[in-house]
Amino acid sequence: MKLIALISALSALALVPAQAQRSNDEESPLLSAEEILKQAPESDWVRIDPENLLVIDLPSGPAIVEMRPDYAPKHIERIKTLAREGFYNSTIFHRVIDGFMAQGGDPTGTGTGGSQYPDLEGRFIRPLNELENFVPIGRDDRAPQIGFLGSMLVATQPPGMTQFLDTDTVAAWPLHCPSVLSMARAGPPNSANSQFFIMLGDNRRGLDQQYTAWGKVIDGGFNVRRINIGEPPERPTPILRARVMTDLPRDEQTTFDVLRADSETLKAWLRRRAMLTEKGFFLDACSVNVPIRKGGEIARWALSN
Repeated sequence: MKLIALISALSALALVPAQAQRSNDEESPLLSAEEILKQAPESDWVRIDPENLLVIDLPSGPAIVEMRPDYAPKHIERIKTLAREGFYNSTIFHRVIDGFMAQGGDPTGTGTGGSQYPDLEGRFIRPLNELENFVPIGRDDRAPQIGFLGSMLVATQPPGMTQFLDTDTVAAWPLHCPSVLSMARAGPPNSANSQFFIMLGDNRRGLDQQYTAWGKVIDGGFNVRRINIGEPPERPTPILRARVMTDLPRDEQTTFDVLRADSETLKAWLRRRAMLTEKGFFLDACSVNVPIRKGGEIARWALSN
């Protein structure tokens, strides 16, 4: 009888931690995606330089593009120069394929034109060690390492490959996911000039490391999706104006912040949204958009659970 009583007492004691754990879990439920972002410290947000924001006015409203001169400096310089000259104003999206991309930036509207400036050398990959702001987050079934330059997804070769490479560098390249902007070109790799395209779907397999991606739409994606389809479209959608944010009148300028890629908040948010596993695997990298704030307010799409 004493043995039975001892076993019963030990069993009761063994249940206490589990019961306490359940009680703690009930008192501390998982934070929602909205709560994770709203509780993020101010230091987890970084202001995007307005000099690197391109405002593309479309008939349905503006599309705001974060440009990445740290990846493609000469291409960004060209885009800014042409925008400031009014080159893109009233040009059309002459080739728009549903689920693929919308191409524009040709003053002739035919896909054969360009600017007065010389063609640009392609920047299809970059040595990883040149991208100081790149922050690795995880991987997927195509790339051993994926991270961010601001809002733009970037993939790399395995960092351990340096021991097998003559140049001692690992390659990195942006992913051609929806909302990414990339330079159009003819057959030769160094033939990009003024034309660009906005991704409407995931085409990593066909375009990555073949075209120079230079930015991403961070606001106004709905307006981009309303660009008329066709090759050419029956009623082509025009670019009303393309301007750099710093060139807008002061009362029309808007601030944009992006969630820091090296913050624990971003990782927690990605996991809560079931985009990133605990082991760092992206289930669908092209579905990931880094949360942004517009005028200090978190984008509504980022607050859904």
